[in-house]
Amino acid sequence: GGADAMSAMAISLLLACCFPVAAAWRLAASMQLPTLCTGTRLAFNKQLNSLSRGNVQLACIDEFVIEEGPSVRVFDGDFASDICEMVTAAAEAAIEEKGSFSLAIPGGSVVRALGGLSDDAFDFSKMHVYFVNENIGANTCYQGALDAFAVAKGVPLEQIHKVGEGAPAEVAAAYEQVLRDAASIDQSFSLPTVDMMLLGTGEDGHCGMLYPESDAVKASWEGKVVIPIDQGETQAIALSMDMMCSAKQVIVSAAGAGRAPMVAKALSGKFDDFECPAGLVDSVDTIWMVDEDSIAQFFEENPEEDEDEDEDE
Repeated sequence: GGADAMSAMAISLLLACCFPVAAAWRLAASMQLPTLCTGTRLAFNKQLNSLSRGNVQLACIDEFVIEEGPSVRVFDGDFASDICEMVTAAAEAAIEEKGSFSLAIPGGSVVRALGGLSDDAFDFSKMHVYFVNENIGANTCYQGALDAFAVAKGVPLEQIHKVGEGAPAEVAAAYEQVLRDAASIDQSFSLPTVDMMLLGTGEDGHCGMLYPESDAVKASWEGKVVIPIDQGETQAIALSMDMMCSAKQVIVSAAGAGRAPMVAKALSGKFDDFECPAGLVDSVDTIWMVDEDSIAQFFEENPEEDEDEDEDE
C-alpha cells in the first residue's frame, strides 16, 4: 500500500514536471494587460520538489510559477533538447489548428539548440521563421537560422523571412508590414501574434536587442511592432516589448552563473521600469529555462522558497 502510494506520487510529479498545469493559470492571466510597474512578485502558487527515480536524476529538477509572472523550469544541465521538445509541441499544435507554425527567433545558443530537432519532428514545410532582431546588412540572425536548422530540416527559404536593407526606420517599417501581412501569424489582435518566440538573455538583462534603459526598451507599451536602432555602427531592428508580450508562448533562456544576478532581479520584479528588459517579458505563456547556477542567487535571496520545499518533503 505505502509503496504503491509512493509510486503513484512519483508518477504524478513526473507528469507535472513534463506537462505542467500552468497553462490554465496563464490563460486566465492573459485577460489582463501587461503591468507598467514591475513591483515585487514573490508569491509562489506552485512548487515541485526535485525529482529522481532510483539513482537517475531527471533533467527538469524543479518548477514553479510566480504569481502574475512567468513559470520557471530549473534544469541540472543543458536544456537544448527540452527547447526542441517545446518547439515541436507548439509546432504540432499550430499546424493542426491552422496549417502553419510561426516562430520568432534571435541569434545565439537558443537558436543553435534547434539543430537538435529530429528530421521528422513536425512538418517543416509548414514552418515560418521571423526574427526578433537583426543587424541590417550583416543578417547574422538569418544566417544563424540557416546554419542551425533551417536548411538541414528543409524549411522553405521563402518562409525564412529575412530582414531587408536600408535605413533602420525604413527597414523597421517594412518588416512590420511583413509581420502584419503574414498568414502564418495570428492577426486577430492589435499586434501580430506569433505562435512561439525564443529569447536569449544577457547578463545585463537585455533580450533581443532591447538593452537596459535604451530608447528601444523605453518605447515599450506604445503599441509599436518593430523598433529601428540607429546608433553609429549599430544599424539594426528589434521587435518591441509589446510584440514579445503578444506572442502566444515565449521561451526565455538564461543559463550560467554569470546570469544569476540578472535572473534574481528579473524573477523578483525588483527593478526600475526599464532596468531589466528580460523581466518585462509577460506573454500569456512565458517560460523561463534556467539551470542550477543561474537560479542560485534567486533562491538565496528568497529563503522562504527553501522553507516551502522543506514543508513539501
